[in-house]
Amino acid sequence: MGPDDIAELEALASEPGYDAFLAPAKALEGALEECRSNIALAFHNTKRGVDSVLAHESEVAALPGVKLEELRELPLLAQGLAHAALRVQRDMRASTFGALFDRAQQLRRKLLKTAEALAEASFLATADVAAAHTDGHRDVVGDCLGLVELFRQHEAKLAGRSPVTPDDVSEVERVAQQLRALLAAPGEAREGENSPLLFEATETRDRFWTLLTRRHDVLWRCGAWLFGRDVDLHVPPLQSRHPLVRAVVPTSIERAPQQTQKRGATPLTTIAPDSNVRSKVRFMVKVGFDFPSR
Repeated sequence: MGPDDIAELEALASEPGYDAFLAPAKALEGALEECRSNIALAFHNTKRGVDSVLAHESEVAALPGVKLEELRELPLLAQGLAHAALRVQRDMRASTFGALFDRAQQLRRKLLKTAEALAEASFLATADVAAAHTDGHRDVVGDCLGLVELFRQHEAKLAGRSPVTPDDVSEVERVAQQLRALLAAPGEAREGENSPLLFEATETRDRFWTLLTRRHDVLWRCGAWLFGRDVDLHVPPLQSRHPLVRAVVPTSIERAPQQTQKRGATPLTTIAPDSNVRSKVRFMVKVGFDFPSR
């Protein structure tokens, strides 16, 4: 996050909100969703949706499986999520994670390019170099340790032929181990007792985000019952910057009254008062309106 992003979250974050929803977030079961979203935008969209839905509180209260208090507290949950995200940033700064990660990427790149050049010159087997790293730069720590093992295994053969020195290999190993300690899950071995567990803060943030998305889904379903196809205008998706559904504007032909009828045609009838209810029911069947039992 940049300074502006952090400042926005600091203005939004709520420690009481974090404390209030920490237990429900930790009690979540099933797969977690990684929070890679604009939290401030999620907060504003959530607040807008809650205001729209709770303007029809009596109707929503009659829906099965809906807890009005959970809907009412959604903006506070989003503020608790902002506080959880700031805790991740704080732990990253305290652990110098960013600097370590950048250094690990630089060293990984140096060792990998050198290994590929040595393989091109037939000093290393191409298969051994390929086995020492993953594709797509997904696992920097694993790649660093794999390349360390490769260079140490062929240290004698590469002496005087490689720009990578034994000191370089030792530095790569040290940085990779430090990163692995910072990313350690609870209960895993660490180099020092004071090593911050970035994993814990990140998992907590993702739990808050998952809880918000699940409860916002209930809010959206309530909005779908109330507003039908215009639901996204009133209960926008968490990351929506513009309405996804536009109100249908009748054309000039549709607005023009029917002046004549053919002889023998069935007379036009007025729309029945309950047609709006039938329309809602058809819409809810289409979207799969199934409130969870809670």
